[in-house]
Amino acid sequence: MRISADLRLILGATAILASLLVMAASATTYQAGPDLQAAIDGAEPGDTVLAGPGLYEEVEIAKSISLVGTNARIRAGERDIGIKITADDVTVSGFTVEGGFYGIHLVGSDNCTISDNSVTGSVQWGIGLVFSDDNRIEKNIANYNGLGGEGWYGIYLSNSNRNLIQKNVASNNGEYGIALFPSCSENVIRENTAEDNDYGIYAFTDCDANLIMKNRLSRNKNSGIKLIHGCSANQILENDISENGVVGLFLQSGSGYNLIRGNEIAGNSKFGVQIQEGPDGNNTILENNISGSQKGIFVDTDGNTIYKNRIFDCVIPAEDRGANQWYAAYPEGGNFWGTYIGTDEFGGPGQNISGSDGFADLPRIINERARDLYPIMGDAVLPLVLVDASIHPARATIGTQVTVEAVLESRYGVAQISARTRSLARPSEPSRYIRMEKRPGDDVYVGTLQTALMGEGRHKIILSAKDAKGYEVEEEIGELELSPRSGWDFNEALSKQL
Repeated sequence: MRISADLRLILGATAILASLLVMAASATTYQAGPDLQAAIDGAEPGDTVLAGPGLYEEVEIAKSISLVGTNARIRAGERDIGIKITADDVTVSGFTVEGGFYGIHLVGSDNCTISDNSVTGSVQWGIGLVFSDDNRIEKNIANYNGLGGEGWYGIYLSNSNRNLIQKNVASNNGEYGIALFPSCSENVIRENTAEDNDYGIYAFTDCDANLIMKNRLSRNKNSGIKLIHGCSANQILENDISENGVVGLFLQSGSGYNLIRGNEIAGNSKFGVQIQEGPDGNNTILENNISGSQKGIFVDTDGNTIYKNRIFDCVIPAEDRGANQWYAAYPEGGNFWGTYIGTDEFGGPGQNISGSDGFADLPRIINERARDLYPIMGDAVLPLVLVDASIHPARATIGTQVTVEAVLESRYGVAQISARTRSLARPSEPSRYIRMEKRPGDDVYVGTLQTALMGEGRHKIILSAKDAKGYEVEEEIGELELSPRSGWDFNEALSKQL
């Protein structure tokens, strides 16, 4: 009897389904005893091994099983591996792993799920993937690993691709919260917390096309995120990168063609964003909030495009040592600069058409070859502001004691303040400096100017102030007009004084 092609397909599909049903039916759930390794060794692929409350020794999984713990702890020796996985399609969840050279270690393992575990005190890394692809590492805690010797990592990927690293906590580790080295591509690193390490997320050597998104990276001693040695075409999106000891986001040594978009980069000590040591640049820095750093954006590579960012509350908002573009083509526009106060009476690509368009009429100059042609208008964000000042009396006879007062608002506290004179009638006349001191109980700074040796005529009074973070303000606060005393000659008095 001849069987039609359609019938052969139906019979084949039925056979495959039957095989799958047999496999599903044969999967067994085991309750492990004190010897967890024995239960794992006795399981078949597809089985589930349950580990109840208790303390177990290190284990190795070399077959496709699920290992599920309930208040289960594994304590490993310092040269051992807490849970070693060398098979595909393995699930491990619900364990606390203490100690070990590595905590949970996948080598040559694909399509595994490691979730809801806590790993602490490992010599090298808490959770590691080596030559392992398409795995899911989710909702784990990897804290206080790599604290001795050459230890480093909370979560570590090496030559591993297309893994999902999601909703983990990797904090207080010896060097890195989450590290990729080398050649790790197309991984998704999302919604993790990496705090109080040296580096929050660190990618080193040819780690390309990764998505780093919505992570919290704070209080790390060096950087929130660092990409170094040819880490390109990564997307760094919507992360909270704050209060790191040196720099929020650092791209170094040929890490180009990355997209940095929509991040909150705040309160990092020296740099918000630092791009250094080319030759590659060509990064796009777009729609970020960058604030509270000594330098907002520092760039010494070429070809980067920087626009639609809010850069404010930075002592030096931008420093460009390369050749970069600080705006997009009109009408996309440039950046908001917190200290830039401009006017908006004109619009158009040349800012020469009557009518406002939301961009300042004049460029924001960064240096002699770098400028933002379309600074975005908005309320100025000035950490140190001179609110009010007065000179009393503003007209006086030479010899009169004059009082100078100033009111300042400072986010970081006034560290230095003084005033000086500048003669309009006698440009060569030495300036007289006025020491200013804070009046108890308010924000008024008061100084006294002795005019006995000053010349007659008009004198500008210039106030200078500096806050504890390094912001400075210098403004002319008014004029003092001095009239001569009868029988007194300025030049004669000055020669006697000298």
